[in-house]
Amino acid sequence: MFRYIPDCQTCHSPAGRLGDRMAKYANASYFLLLPSPDGRAKPCVMAVLTLKTVRPALVRLHRYTGLLLSGVLFIAGLTGSISVYRTEIDAALNPDLFHAPAPTRLLPVSTLLARLKLQRPETQVTALLYRPPAGRAIEVYSSETVAGRKDPVENEIFLDPGTGRIQGMRPAEGCCLSRHALMSFIYRVHYSLDLGQMGMWVMGISAMLWSIDCVVGLLLTFPLHQPAWRQAFWRQWRKTWAIGLRRSSIRITFDLHRAVSLWLWVVLLGIAISGVALALEDEVFNPVIRTILPTAPPMTDTRLPVHPVTIDQAEGLAAGFVQAHGSGEKPAAVLLDPDGGTAMFYLFSNQGTEPSGLGSPMVTVDLKTGQITAGDMPGRGAAGNLVMQMQLPWHSGRIAGPGGRILICLSGLAVCMLVVTGIMIWQRKRQTRQAR
Repeated sequence: MFRYIPDCQTCHSPAGRLGDRMAKYANASYFLLLPSPDGRAKPCVMAVLTLKTVRPALVRLHRYTGLLLSGVLFIAGLTGSISVYRTEIDAALNPDLFHAPAPTRLLPVSTLLARLKLQRPETQVTALLYRPPAGRAIEVYSSETVAGRKDPVENEIFLDPGTGRIQGMRPAEGCCLSRHALMSFIYRVHYSLDLGQMGMWVMGISAMLWSIDCVVGLLLTFPLHQPAWRQAFWRQWRKTWAIGLRRSSIRITFDLHRAVSLWLWVVLLGIAISGVALALEDEVFNPVIRTILPTAPPMTDTRLPVHPVTIDQAEGLAAGFVQAHGSGEKPAAVLLDPDGGTAMFYLFSNQGTEPSGLGSPMVTVDLKTGQITAGDMPGRGAAGNLVMQMQLPWHSGRIAGPGGRILICLSGLAVCMLVVTGIMIWQRKRQTRQAR
């Protein structure tokens, strides 16, 4: 992988002779010059690391990483493409659960919780989407202890927004292909292969390898015989972005694999990196970001007096905090701590829909003191905060609104195509090598 220029006199030769010596390396798009690892060598001995010398290793790395990840990437691409619109598809498949008449007025959070408690006393609410879009039911995620079972049962309950009456219920992680369970099953397969925490690690590590492979794949598209600072490099590289439809089938397959990956390269690399963030957020991604980028602590509001607050008062405090920082949206959902100590309000949207851009504020209120212990405002904070904030919006496409969701949906299908064409190219080259 290293090429050496051992003649020390070259260092003292006229510019013309030095140019002749280096001419044979000029067409190799060299990246860097490294001092020779031989300690006895003369100071002028240099090792030239070129794209041409490392290309065979990059090809093997790209080939075997792609083959290793092919199954995971195909599943993730297909299920991810569907999951972009999982809520809309789920509502269309299950109108009995999701559809509800629009109320004349919205019930307070405390009233909803009290009425649900009357209907199912054993229910412990963990999340409540209490301000849904018009024509949609309220969604409740709950945990219930069932006699004879060691682990609590996780349910998703649907309430009429006008009365708080339970109009339907299903297991939160049901299986597998029934209309009630289909979309939640597909989504679990997407982020964990439906294998729990072990599946999250599999997807996270696969996303790390895919991120590296995206960079390797880009390097393999660069022309070998022109340095990047010459105009000819860009003329030749531009050809790799095109698909020649009049070529042979294997050449069309290769063009599809290369050109589509180039056109979507930024999107696919972003999906890969955000895949690491979503699968291994606390284990890998956030610690790395905090190490390499500056981050600011969450905002707080610990003004006195300190006194307990109700869930409705906590909602007002969260809305006031967000308004004080420049947003007029009201919270539409809340996460409740099992011990009743805190409530985290999120999905700040007057329409009850997921906002575009960097997402929604998240505000945690201590119900025992009435103080805001953590506030996260999209677009606020240091560079590391912004990087962490953009991962979920990028992965879902909501960072660019409806157009971004369409792009991410098509990118998932493109990943499936890249997996298939990559295997076809590998199989064709394998057959050629065997024939030789």
